[in-house]
Amino acid sequence: MGDKKKEVLAIGLMSGTSLDGVDAAIIKTDGNQVIRFGKACHIPYTIEQREQLQEAFAHAKRENNPNVRSNSILIAEGVINRLHLDAINEIISINQLQKNDIEVIGFHGQTLLHNPEKGWSWQIGDGRELADNTGIKVINDFRRFDVENGGQGAPLVPIFHRALLPNGETDFPIALLNIGGVANLTWFSGRDPNDMVAFDTGPGNALLDDWIRKHSDLPFDKDGQVSSKGNVQEILVNILMNHDYFKEMPPKSLDRDAFDVSSLSMLSVEDGATTLIAFTVNAIKMAEVMCPDFVKKWYVCGGGAHNPTMMQMLSDELYGDVESISSIGFDGDYVEAEAFAYLAVRRIYNLPITFPGTTGINEPSTGGKVHKPK
Repeated sequence: MGDKKKEVLAIGLMSGTSLDGVDAAIIKTDGNQVIRFGKACHIPYTIEQREQLQEAFAHAKRENNPNVRSNSILIAEGVINRLHLDAINEIISINQLQKNDIEVIGFHGQTLLHNPEKGWSWQIGDGRELADNTGIKVINDFRRFDVENGGQGAPLVPIFHRALLPNGETDFPIALLNIGGVANLTWFSGRDPNDMVAFDTGPGNALLDDWIRKHSDLPFDKDGQVSSKGNVQEILVNILMNHDYFKEMPPKSLDRDAFDVSSLSMLSVEDGATTLIAFTVNAIKMAEVMCPDFVKKWYVCGGGAHNPTMMQMLSDELYGDVESISSIGFDGDYVEAEAFAYLAVRRIYNLPITFPGTTGINEPSTGGKVHKPK
């Protein structure tokens, strides 16, 4: 294929641990440069679908073994497959494309448990079924090679984060901060991928979303309308920050349910929400100290970028300037979906997706299982 790779259209699919729904995005890329393309879409879970996924989470946590396939997990996988197929059909339709316009689909699937210490990360979703139902090549199981070869298997998006950096950007060090279900950062000293450091910082939106759904009729803390009315309970934040994870040096990664927040149970819904945001921000501040140098500029993406309470706390607590990634022309809601499109193209071109500084694997490595349609 030579040094110059062909630019292709790729679809990326993401279903995060915050359990809000399925994101789909299209990019045009040669596996290095990224051109945004067309409209993205989001298909929310119904209440019933979310409950089916939560049952699968509970089973996975009890069994702690990805080889055990209960009925609840099979039901959840069926939900995941159907919604992702719907998302593919929807995004092709709204962009007025044909299926043969798409080179590849990057399909993350739904993480049930993440346990790199035992050499596995458990995602459900059938890449073979998606490939056969769409007639498009599908790549999934992106984390397996990394965790089976000593890496954390997360975060996977840093190499895509690097591709998003504005060409004129010179104010390094820079960090891209993704506040999804779990929060992660990618630190850059410059544009060399060997100078990236990335790791999960701590909780993101998953704990906050769970709290809001449990204590109110709202699906999440939209526009910070709950957390803006609360007060931070610093003693409880300090208790939560006493977790061993924050003493570990990167590379490191987290499962969404790594933290026990039962100590907040007596708080009002407002104080609990604000305290959980403070927990997320304190964990990010702790992570900043673990970077090789202080960050001059933070670009924030993921659901947390929409929460004014979160963004204000980040601005107050972090050393560098804090901006939404929308300030450089990207839609922070779809960065992770776009990232899996990018990783899929890098996989078909045999380019690395994980690095010693991002997951701890011993050398830059590609990853992902390729499913060609029948």
